Amino acid sequence: MVLMGACRRQPPAADSCLSTAQANALPQALEYCNSVVRAHPRDPRPLNDRFLLHTLLQNTPAACADIRRAAALLKEQPGSVKDDLQDEVQVRLESCL
Repeated sequence: MVLMGACRRQPPAADSCLSTAQANALPQALEYCNSVVRAHPRDPRPLNDRFLLHTLLQNTPAACADIRRAAALLKEQPGSVKDDLQDEVQVRLESCL
């Protein structure tokens, strides 16, 4: 019984969306990033990363939806993330206007 618990998969890290991304495999990178977003629904970092993947795949509506959600999460969690992330999300959000 103890071994069964040890075999459980750990959820992907919130900042791992782009860790395996390759230019020639963007759909697979997006699929992985989707799992990261699902594992961390209240964290703006994977949404910020998925914005980039959607943009590279030329899916602007999905990219903008993600960055709007990331911006909303940042507003709900002031002081919990680095200023760099806030600045990056703001710049990306402005590209969606």
